[in-house]
Amino acid sequence: MGKKKKIKDLSLKTSPGTLKYVGKVVHHNIKIKIVEYDTISCNENTISNDFGKITIDHKENKKTWLNVDGIHQTNVIEEIGKIFNLHPLLLEDILNTNQKPKIEYYGDDILYFTLKAINFNPFTKVVETEHVSMVMGRDFLITFQEEGTDDIFKELYQRLKNPLAKARKLGIDYLLFSAIDLIIDNYLGVIELIDDNLAILEDDIIHAPKDKNQNELYDYKKEINTIRKHTYPIREMLNSILVFNENEMVKDNVKLYFRDAHDHAAQVVDMLDSNREMIAGLMDLYLSQVSNKMNNVMKVLTIISVIFMPLTFIVGVYGMNFENMPELKWRYGYFAVLFIIVIITVFMLVYFRKKKWL
Repeated sequence: MGKKKKIKDLSLKTSPGTLKYVGKVVHHNIKIKIVEYDTISCNENTISNDFGKITIDHKENKKTWLNVDGIHQTNVIEEIGKIFNLHPLLLEDILNTNQKPKIEYYGDDILYFTLKAINFNPFTKVVETEHVSMVMGRDFLITFQEEGTDDIFKELYQRLKNPLAKARKLGIDYLLFSAIDLIIDNYLGVIELIDDNLAILEDDIIHAPKDKNQNELYDYKKEINTIRKHTYPIREMLNSILVFNENEMVKDNVKLYFRDAHDHAAQVVDMLDSNREMIAGLMDLYLSQVSNKMNNVMKVLTIISVIFMPLTFIVGVYGMNFENMPELKWRYGYFAVLFIIVIITVFMLVYFRKKKWL
């Protein structure tokens, strides 16, 4: 498995509210997709340079969703903050990819939700994380993706195009739920991939354990701990919406859906705990298989040694240079000793086979 680079948090020495991007180096420009919809229509527009064109239609029942692909251009994030009147501390958290998953309320009309989207790279077998932030107002939702190279909300765009979709009929809080639910469902998909890989690894360990198996198990344990670190806060955040919901931005009819997302997050945690136990079991199995393999080798070597012990004694006795050894001058002495050696060897092999030591 490949090594992941740790990103230094350069915001530690700056004053609170200072906008400074902390994350991977990204070379492409930020792209913003704007979706305006209601029960009747759904319009989509993409902006990649003139960000001053971003507007909100405050007509009754009109909802606006902005998906921002990339957060590395501080001036663009600052401009969005001005348009939507977002707090500088909120913008600072959006720009800091080291920010842990959390939920915060800014006044009575802003809900901030940040979490990590994950993807399992099948080539490096490393869990790749992406910082995702969501800002919900009374009639708008803004989603920020760290890199934007792989739009995780493609399916959500397709749903909004359907006039009969729940997202078109319910409020902006349902759109927030849909975005969070997509990310959690992706967690389940990644864990299922890891489950499949662990099953293959289990077969390898049972039939032909290799030295690399131990390193693979440690790598999977590390990846599962990474996912676990990002999942536990999500469950607590969703629980916070269900229990507290300070500014009542999430309506009661949508709370039912958030409860379902909370159940999915709890399921992810349970699966991760199960995977950790499985890895511990596979580690014990690997050590047991290696030990059995070593025992078999030692058993064969011991049997060979035991067979040669009496043979070595016989040839040792007749290798002494005494003149008065009667067998030394016997015509058939050499053949008699060979015969005795063969008889002893065959007897011991039959005895070991009967005892099922061979």
